[in-house]
Amino acid sequence: MKFKKAVIVISVVTICWFLTVRTAKCSGRRISIGNKLPEFSASDVSGNLFDYKHGSGKVFLAVFLSSKQENSTKAAADIKEIVSKLAAQAKRLSVVVAVNDPNNQTIFRSEPNEPNPNEPGVVVHVVADTEYKLWGKFGIIATPTVIISDTNDTVLWVQAGHGYDFNPMVHARLNQALGIAQEIDPNEAGRVRTVKNATMDARAIRHMQMAKMLQEKGRIESAIEQMRKARELDPNSPKLALELGKLLSATGRGKEALEVIEGIPAISRQDKAELLTASGSAKRQLGELDKAEELLIQASKLDTKSGRIFFELGKVYQAKGEVEKAMLTYYRALTLVFGCELNISELK
Repeated sequence: MKFKKAVIVISVVTICWFLTVRTAKCSGRRISIGNKLPEFSASDVSGNLFDYKHGSGKVFLAVFLSSKQENSTKAAADIKEIVSKLAAQAKRLSVVVAVNDPNNQTIFRSEPNEPNPNEPGVVVHVVADTEYKLWGKFGIIATPTVIISDTNDTVLWVQAGHGYDFNPMVHARLNQALGIAQEIDPNEAGRVRTVKNATMDARAIRHMQMAKMLQEKGRIESAIEQMRKARELDPNSPKLALELGKLLSATGRGKEALEVIEGIPAISRQDKAELLTASGSAKRQLGELDKAEELLIQASKLDTKSGRIFFELGKVYQAKGEVEKAMLTYYRALTLVFGCELNISELK
């Protein structure tokens, strides 16, 4: 029994860390800004050999993805869009996407964008890094991770995680590396830009964007304050109510969260799953464990790939003293967080 409780504690700590820190910042990463990129050779999924050698004079973009991870899927979509916009830079840009599962390469299936015969698209080399050789060479500790080098093979930018500012940040850094003129300073690309019109809706959106930025930085209290201001401007918005409720629930304010989110109409399947998750978490905090379990099970049926839902459900079972259920549910959350199946026999 003591061992099982220890497993639960380790699971909770691990999941908390991955779900809370969306942007990994680790001083132990081997690749840092200003370093020289390591040379390497790898065969892509089409059987073509890609050699990265110093002195090519090209900008290099490396993207590391986990094939079963939601944030990696979002990052893949953003990278495809960005690369398609840089078709004219095909001869000056090398792109490698390393995915950890060779049986699930649909996360990044890219066709060269060909706007005209004289301007072929950027070739993207998708590598099945099943043994994590490239991950080890580059010191990757989280996915998605993006690394961009300049034409001198020096690391210009490294970013782990996927947030609302992922697309503009990657695009701005690639433009910087390629020497493409742009209106915005790359250092400012991820910051909230002032909305030009001063309508109530625009001001509410501005506060919500600021809240998301603060949440990314771990400044939760400030994020809640911004979301409250947004709701004051648009008290009838289901989206704003849901976002505020999620923040309150995540900080242990179950009663406040329920006051905000109860009665919110769910616009989409995903919204409903998030609403049920926030409500279930709030009910657990108030000691209504059976109701919390019911709500979270409903949420898990709507979103089967959410590690947070199973994490919250595991906390309910743990509070109820149902150790076996808690272990299995935390295990399910871990497989979703890490993007791969774990060896459960090692937990026995």
